[in-house]
Amino acid sequence: MAVKRLQVNPGIQDKQFKNEVNHLLGLEHQNIVQLIGYCDERQERLIYDEYQRKYICAEVHEKLLCYEYMPKGSLEEIIFYQSCGLEWCDRYAIIKGICKGLCYLHEECQRKPIIHLDLKPSNILLDDNLVPKIADFGLSRLFGEEQTRTCDRMVIGSIGYMAPEYCSKGEIYPKSDVYSLGILILEIVTGEKSERSHVDRSGQRYIKTVCPHCFSKYTVKDFFFAIIVILT
Repeated sequence: MAVKRLQVNPGIQDKQFKNEVNHLLGLEHQNIVQLIGYCDERQERLIYDEYQRKYICAEVHEKLLCYEYMPKGSLEEIIFYQSCGLEWCDRYAIIKGICKGLCYLHEECQRKPIIHLDLKPSNILLDDNLVPKIADFGLSRLFGEEQTRTCDRMVIGSIGYMAPEYCSKGEIYPKSDVYSLGILILEIVTGEKSERSHVDRSGQRYIKTVCPHCFSKYTVKDFFFAIIVILT
């Protein structure tokens, strides 16, 4: 079992904790990390106050999430930091598993569709057989059946993976995760991190990353069509 201990900050952190618990409870899919249990309690304890230089009685708020243990760690560690890397068959299986997990969240779970909003390598965990599981639902949103988009005044996410409309306007669509998935697939294929400093609306720079010699010959549409053909 793996335990995630959250730093307790008022406001956003509390909302993220409730989101993660509510969205993970009841989700059952081989490509979604399983929440085993959680702790959300307050206790009075003696803590040392460095400013007053003495022990004081204070309320301590503990927030813990208990997940199934994923022995291979995160996808980020394997594709970016381990020298051995992955075989192409493993990369394909991981991409396919992530797509299945995302499809479950968007279309197949019994409750309203869940938009993850923070899909990236560090939030993909792997078991002993390299089966990928989507984790960390702290930023996720629930969508109604007839809802096509919503707007969030406070944009929170990972630069380089956020969809342009979410990053610039705070607009959230069910397909916001698809943009992040595209970046994730390119990172799995190339083994290189995407640039995090800006949002590339054209996507042309990724062609040069995948195949420098093809940069002047093909468009983004051509490359994404090729990826779709490979995955089907």
